[in-house]
Amino acid sequence: MTLKDRIKKGGGSEITICIAYVALCAIFSLLSPNFLSGKNFINIGIYSAIMGITAAATTLVLICGCIDISVGAIMGLTGMSSALMLKAGVPIGAAILTAILLGSLVGVINGLLVAKGKIVPMIATMATMSITRGIAYLTNGGISIVVSNKQFTWLGRGYMGPVPFILVVMAMVYAVMFYISKYTAYGRKLYATGSNQRAAYLAGINTDRVILSVYVLNGLFAGISGILMAAQSGAGLPTAGDGYEMTIISACVLGGTSINGGKGNVWGTLVGVLLLTSISNGLTMLGISSFWQQIIKGVILLAAVLIDAWRGGSYKKV
Repeated sequence: MTLKDRIKKGGGSEITICIAYVALCAIFSLLSPNFLSGKNFINIGIYSAIMGITAAATTLVLICGCIDISVGAIMGLTGMSSALMLKAGVPIGAAILTAILLGSLVGVINGLLVAKGKIVPMIATMATMSITRGIAYLTNGGISIVVSNKQFTWLGRGYMGPVPFILVVMAMVYAVMFYISKYTAYGRKLYATGSNQRAAYLAGINTDRVILSVYVLNGLFAGISGILMAAQSGAGLPTAGDGYEMTIISACVLGGTSINGGKGNVWGTLVGVLLLTSISNGLTMLGISSFWQQIIKGVILLAAVLIDAWRGGSYKKV
């Protein structure tokens, strides 16, 4: 069976994205000698981590046959809320936990709207995205909040030995998400629900509970990403995470996850995240305007959806 045939059957996606990533690195290394430096790869890893942590959970949402475009707004809200609490003198542990719970709460609302309210996932999460982003702006009147707590900023800038702490967090997230999706009964329910929700329900799976759970996980990990983004930048920004949702979905689909559910894995998503981050990094090193980078990202999203359709992921399931 050829690689093309495997892709059409939904397989070979990980191989394809890995080949694409190696080819991309080779091209950028020829155009910019500094691209392959160890320092630059660490930078790519650091900037991949924030998006990657949320993308791991978004993969499960897509596998389940749903979509969530509110994650960027959740990042902005949790970053702002954690910074505001620290500024008010709240202990760092309590500030972080409260912000994570806030992100999870938005996930609960998304899950209830989709699972119980039967609202189309795109519409439901678009509404919560707008509301959440508005609350993030109202948190401090649309003004950024500088964080002076060194323990907090260490979360985004600190190292554990030679490895950035933020990369350790991402590695742990992917290990846990891989185990959950691959080796647990819950993971099998995700794939069953995404493949055919009605059949999964008739087989005894509480599909509403499964859908609710993936939205809660997505809100939780988006909350963690928002906190790490604030720690990395040293400030809570109401605009933090703006536009991340589309990039995250692009990474998932490039990594082999179908936008119509039932297919995908987190390791493919991780390579997709690294690919997109490396593209931004390489284009910046080459002095390409951020405006052109936006156009390129849009083209990549379209290409990812077309590839998903080519693999047979975009047909209507009965």
